[in-house]
Amino acid sequence: MEWKEFLKKCMIDFLLIQSGITLAIGIIGCITPSLEGISPYVFFMPFVYAFFCILPSFVVYSPKELNIRQIIVRKIIQFLLIEAVVLLISCIAGSLNNAFTLIAIASAAAVIYVGVNLLECLISKINADQMTQKILLIKKREQEARLHE
Repeated sequence: MEWKEFLKKCMIDFLLIQSGITLAIGIIGCITPSLEGISPYVFFMPFVYAFFCILPSFVVYSPKELNIRQIIVRKIIQFLLIEAVVLLISCIAGSLNNAFTLIAIASAAAVIYVGVNLLECLISKINADQMTQKILLIKKREQEARLHE
């Protein structure tokens, strides 16, 4: 994977992670008792979460092709690092005030991670299918050109 392509992927992941975490925090905030005197800085927390959750993406970067086992191992490490980052930031922010919130935040991060990876897989499959169709079309045109010679 080229560096430019990797950075583009990180930016897409950043946006997906940020929106997913923002939604999850909003839902969790709706179902837990509200805290009085919430600081306006709390609205920057989704950006902080997303920024620091992008850093584990460097675990999956490789300038050469990886086999499926290497990809899976790197994805597991990335997931564990993202969970650690989310829980650490939540702890620092004072969001982990009970077991329910801890479980809810950890579960939300896991669901978002799986969702982002499934979406990435779907996009990759669509791109691969499109490339296959283009290759088949080129081959068909070459065969037709040979027949008309």
